[in-house]
Amino acid sequence: AIFSVILGLALQDTLGNLFAGVALQFDKPYEIGDWIEVSVGQQKVIGQVQEITWRATVLMALTDEALTLPNRSVAQAQIANYSLKTRPIIRSQIFRLDPNVDIAGAKAALLKAVSHIERVRHTPAPMVLITETHDSWLPFKLIYFVEDFGAQWAISDEVISKAVSQLHTEGYKLSPPRLHVESRKAPEPESTA
Repeated sequence: AIFSVILGLALQDTLGNLFAGVALQFDKPYEIGDWIEVSVGQQKVIGQVQEITWRATVLMALTDEALTLPNRSVAQAQIANYSLKTRPIIRSQIFRLDPNVDIAGAKAALLKAVSHIERVRHTPAPMVLITETHDSWLPFKLIYFVEDFGAQWAISDEVISKAVSQLHTEGYKLSPPRLHVESRKAPEPESTA
């Protein structure tokens, strides 16, 4: 009886991973090649699925580290799959321009810049929105859609580079942050004489 208890405790994690692996194979919340985010409590792990075995799921992280997650943990976690073919991934970038800028012209310049980027989807079409007002600038939010979650930072770099270049070509300048500093003269001490 004692041996059975010891064996049961020793195999608890192994059997838990095995049954969780079988459940993941049937449910298929992700497949090899998908980009997923696994959230367990406050911890989040993002990576591309490299391998799914009966014991664990292996992810390749954005920093090219191999992460091995026990299937039991994955089965109990919240999973976000960023590789669903039915929905593109939405990304955005804000450009701050002078508040007196030609709004229609600035929007057209930003849309023209992303229209030449192959990895930015044309459907749904990119859009530019002004999200708020400010004394020193107007924030133009360029919203675009991509398919490859893993390439989003490289695409973002290309979007920013081409957008800034296009704005400069068409005579629009980015507004620098403004800091107003006031100096106050300290009051002179009262004389005691």
